[in-house]
Amino acid sequence: MKNSLTIKKHFITNISFAIIMFACMAGIPNKALAQKKDKLLGEKNYDVELTLQGKKKNDEVKKDQILFRADKLSSTFMLKEYVFTASPFTASVDSTSGTAIITFVSDSKNADGDKLKWNGTVTGETMEGTAVITDKKGKSKAEFTFTGKQKKFRGK
Repeated sequence: MKNSLTIKKHFITNISFAIIMFACMAGIPNKALAQKKDKLLGEKNYDVELTLQGKKKNDEVKKDQILFRADKLSSTFMLKEYVFTASPFTASVDSTSGTAIITFVSDSKNADGDKLKWNGTVTGETMEGTAVITDKKGKSKAEFTFTGKQKKFRGK
């Protein structure tokens, strides 16, 4: 009887240890994924075309470069035309459909009090989304859609 009691204690201890180890190991990929999310778009460049909405002319399409550096999003066009500097962005990934889709959002404000809100998605090397500029009263000044591809550098 004493041996069967000892065996039960060892069995319960081993099972408990195995459950704890499994739970800890199951958490490792989630933690690694959470850390990786912070770097989803880091150090990437995209050549895009910004299309001003509400205009009929074809010359309202502007070439731009969107850069993700040091946890900030910057746009060459938005800096030159509207004086919006690089701003923090958040990014998340959804891979439930089998293809990873990265969603990003960024808010910026210039010295005049205008606000710029970026909403976009990246699928593979393709990017698309919107950029909306509002004045300090919240009135829309300009709305753009954008599409583009990741810029590749030699040797990468």
